[in-house]
Amino acid sequence: MRLQLFELVDKSTEMLRMKQPTFQYVEKKVVEVFRRILSDKDVDSIAFTSRIKSAKSLKEKMIRNKYYLECHTPEDVFLMLPDLIGVTVECRFISDENKIYQQLLEHFKPYVQGYAQCIEDDQLFLNLNMPQPQTQRNGFTLYRIDGYYLFGDERVNFEFQIKALVHRFWSEIEHQVVYKNPHIIFNDRFMKSVLSSIHDNLEVVDHQLQIVYEQMMVQSAENSDFGMSEQGFKSFLAKSINDLYSIKMVESLGFTTDFKKCSAILSQYIYIKDFLNSENPHYRMIEYFEHFNLLKISNLDFTQPIYLEKQFYHSDPFCDELGRYWQSILNEDYEWHVFFVMLFAVEPGNNLEDFHLFLEILRNLVVEKRWYETVFSECSALVGQMAKDALVHCIAKCMIKSGKIDFIYEEKLIRVMEVFRKHVDALSSFCSDDEQLEKLLPDSLKHLERKLDAIFSS
Repeated sequence: MRLQLFELVDKSTEMLRMKQPTFQYVEKKVVEVFRRILSDKDVDSIAFTSRIKSAKSLKEKMIRNKYYLECHTPEDVFLMLPDLIGVTVECRFISDENKIYQQLLEHFKPYVQGYAQCIEDDQLFLNLNMPQPQTQRNGFTLYRIDGYYLFGDERVNFEFQIKALVHRFWSEIEHQVVYKNPHIIFNDRFMKSVLSSIHDNLEVVDHQLQIVYEQMMVQSAENSDFGMSEQGFKSFLAKSINDLYSIKMVESLGFTTDFKKCSAILSQYIYIKDFLNSENPHYRMIEYFEHFNLLKISNLDFTQPIYLEKQFYHSDPFCDELGRYWQSILNEDYEWHVFFVMLFAVEPGNNLEDFHLFLEILRNLVVEKRWYETVFSECSALVGQMAKDALVHCIAKCMIKSGKIDFIYEEKLIRVMEVFRKHVDALSSFCSDDEQLEKLLPDSLKHLERKLDAIFSS
């Protein structure tokens, strides 16, 4: 013969099953009300979750809390049960929990018999007399508010909680790992100390995440297209490239060298190539970061030779001169070898195509295309183009003559751009026809070469 208390348990679980449509309706209405009153506020609620207590959970609670001693009917059980329905609003950070609670207060009328009535739905009531946050049995705090919803003459109880992401995570840990685990000794001091430490660490994580989030929002306000400023993105990209280089260089050779300025020019190259005029920069950004993560676990070897798919040629004299030089020393000058290993790694695909594109972008960094098309406009197209080709060819020759990798560093390129533009503008202003340009060009090239040599030797 079964104990009499199980008769009440069975009747209550049966009533739970029979009244599911009612409880589901109330669950939906309660969530709708809270979603509506919290939708237009300063603190963004991330998500609303809800549930109706299961039959198994109801049985456990009735027995654990000894409902059978005070309740005689299933109706008594459901009136006593505070969390028949559970509704939780999730917010980003712990500091947001109190902000959401304060927002709730604006939507409820003065207390009536211990409960406040919702202004937007007069069938919904909350016990706002309860001090918040509540202190739980484990010693930690939680925003938990008792409430009920009137369905006709029937009162359906619910529990409303406000949880930050880390508190939501902690609840799952505590429920699944601690509460549901019969092997843990609950009064063990060491175990309690460890759990308390985990909880404290999560609150530190919450603080750190809030700092990161607030900084991201500041940067997003500066540049709504990228979620961060142009300079911020390029710096972030350069750091990712430099970190990857350092990891793989140590794996290959056991030591690393300074690659920061090369990382900066590679980040500038990627920015111009894939983000400056992209219609979907966010997607490309994510793709690059995923690619860097894959490269960190891939075999990137700085001791193996690299090759272009075929002999290099380019119609532009700057790109052709510099490209042929680079192809000849790819596996001889180790500084350049390392640089192009990184270029071809971050730009997967055809090495020759990446090589072409890098040269073209480098040329455009020192010679602004639209401006250069307008110089020598008073001369014939043939003679004007001959002069332009000779001048950009001079830049490439001076770069090669320097014998250093630093001619691709940003500060050098900026100086070259400034000197070159000033020099060409001056020459163009003195040349009103082909004859004058052909006469002045040789000396002008020698003068430009001296200026560039001074930049590359400094």
